[in-house]
Amino acid sequence: MVKMKLKIDNDSNKLKYVPIIRQNNGASIQDIKKNIEDNKVVLECDYFDTDELKDFKKTMEALISKGATINLFQDDREVQIDYISNLISSYEQIAEDREKLDDRILGDD
Repeated sequence: MVKMKLKIDNDSNKLKYVPIIRQNNGASIQDIKKNIEDNKVVLECDYFDTDELKDFKKTMEALISKGATINLFQDDREVQIDYISNLISSYEQIAEDREKLDDRILGDD
């Protein structure tokens, strides 16, 4: 399964980031702090789940607003921060197109 992954650069504000991360993954405070210090993934979500991606994006934005420097990955490949917004937009467009197609197909009966 493809995952979006988030790492946070270690800085003096890491305690500000812990509550934001805990809202989404439930890991212990100690584990989150250690993952930040060791430059390990602190949060991940399913690449194909639009709702998870939206929550993931909100968490990223909350971390950035607290001063976090984040690194975003699609599996092991680092991607730009706006990648997730583009991905969500693409999925929403696909869903909209699929819905229109379904309406056309079902409307022909």
